[in-house]
Amino acid sequence: MTAKRSIRLRRRVLPFAAVAVAAITGLTGCVTLPSSSTPRVIDTFAPRESNEDVPTPVPNQEPDMLVRDFIKASALPDQRHAAARQFLTPEANEQWNDAESATVVLRANLSAAGRRTEDRASYTLRAQRVGVLEEGGVFTAGEGEVTAEIELVRVDNQWRIEGLPPGVIMERTEFYTNYSMHNLYFLDPDRDALVPDPRWLSASSREVAPSLLNMIAGDPRPSLTDSVTNRLGPSVSVRPSETGAEGEGTTVDFQGLPTMSSEEIQEFAAQVVWTLNDADIPGPYRLERDGAPIDERRAGGWRAEDVSDFDPDPDSPQLEYVLTSGDGLVRLTGQSAQRFGGEWSEIPDTRYARLSPNGEDLALVAGDGPNAEGAVLKVGPVDGEPADILRGPGITSPTWSNVDDSLWFLGAGGRISRLSNATDPSSAGEVGQDSLDDIDGNVTDMALDPTGVRLFFVADGQAYLSVISYRDRGTPELGPPLRIGQALENTVTSVGWLDRESVLVGRSAVEAPVARITVDGAMTESQSGRNISARIDAVAATGKSIYALDQRSLLQLDTQVEESERYWREVPGLSGIRAFPVVRG
Repeated sequence: MTAKRSIRLRRRVLPFAAVAVAAITGLTGCVTLPSSSTPRVIDTFAPRESNEDVPTPVPNQEPDMLVRDFIKASALPDQRHAAARQFLTPEANEQWNDAESATVVLRANLSAAGRRTEDRASYTLRAQRVGVLEEGGVFTAGEGEVTAEIELVRVDNQWRIEGLPPGVIMERTEFYTNYSMHNLYFLDPDRDALVPDPRWLSASSREVAPSLLNMIAGDPRPSLTDSVTNRLGPSVSVRPSETGAEGEGTTVDFQGLPTMSSEEIQEFAAQVVWTLNDADIPGPYRLERDGAPIDERRAGGWRAEDVSDFDPDPDSPQLEYVLTSGDGLVRLTGQSAQRFGGEWSEIPDTRYARLSPNGEDLALVAGDGPNAEGAVLKVGPVDGEPADILRGPGITSPTWSNVDDSLWFLGAGGRISRLSNATDPSSAGEVGQDSLDDIDGNVTDMALDPTGVRLFFVADGQAYLSVISYRDRGTPELGPPLRIGQALENTVTSVGWLDRESVLVGRSAVEAPVARITVDGAMTESQSGRNISARIDAVAATGKSIYALDQRSLLQLDTQVEESERYWREVPGLSGIRAFPVVRG
């Protein structure tokens, strides 16, 4: 296993509600992998330890309090929600279909429905939907009001729930407490990078590895189906395996694996190794096909370093360049900032720039703002001369695709376009974006993720994610947009990527000017609010820092410092200067 991680923050399960929503609206050893007789996801949720706090009915409990404890117990999925079933009558227990759905809500509000009698009571549950937890641990962010009718009756002089709708309703705080997020990894269209697919498993599960492996042997979440490749197809399942001595790692024996080339074996191993490594499953990983190593050269086991080219969280360089209105491109060196020189520093009114994924080329927008008739997109090697590629109103937000090296940008009216060849104006054309027709307002900022599979954008102050389909490598098509960070309301002003599994937003709100959101929308988490002021006009992340451009200057937040000690500080050499951070992607 590798301990290296640069700026990833994902293991901290802290809901945004605990930090800022209130202000806005009112996270060693050996392993034996059991068998699975089918390639479907298996139910491996283990019962909780006996000393853990599991809600149970309290004698002589008032009916509304019993319902609240039932809702709390509903967040425990063990043994078909056995904890929650204690609150039901025998008949309701038989009839309740807990598997139909699992809805996560902000908080459940109860109100009496009808007249309470000595033996009967009924309540209406109302709550704001946060999302839905679907089969395979897929969380999908959602909106709207949830309403449910719950009826109670006295049984042996104790209140029990007699009538309730199918499915499970759990509050978000309980969801965070009782579930943990893990990533499945699939291959990008070029099969040289890993795309995360977050899944939520019971935090009390003692068998995370088999759950993840059976999930990855299935399908990616529906939105990713046309955008990723999976070397573990539906014919693959995990077979029983023997555990070695303490500290010898994990053995995984697969059944149904097709014959693979050496390149395909490497891709297969990358998916499995990084999925297990990021879930803290101990390595090395002995990957077998029907009891024999899939690669004799790795008979002793695979390690993360054996598939380091696929590292889903590779090291990134420290911030090297910024844009300023007076000096154009500026290079950061240690504790100073120096005018870059050459034509890149002679361009007036620079507004937005991005480095290509390899850091060799630069795309820059200059002009009098996003509505300027004279906005111009310039592209060229960093150590060379820029060329004027396109000119017109509304050009902004250039961002590079790691799939085909194309350059995406926003044009007039917030339309999303791309240059299939970044230096050839004739290669410009719009991407398929019919799926965005129902979104209110124009797209005002966007950024492609490091794999080129997801597009993060803001429209009408709201944050959205779309998965990109590259079918037959024709015109890329944007999938249905998923609104994330609903708690932020219409305050999003700028967007960027923290890593492959989470995004950054800058906001116009005083409370929590910068926030992080996971790509499934399950978690929204504020960053430090110390020494930073809204509005935030740019956010970015590289190296070990997060950068934000507020109304005074460019600020940086060191993610390696303890959270209680994190302050936004001015970038050395740029005190009092409003500079746009220039990062890769």
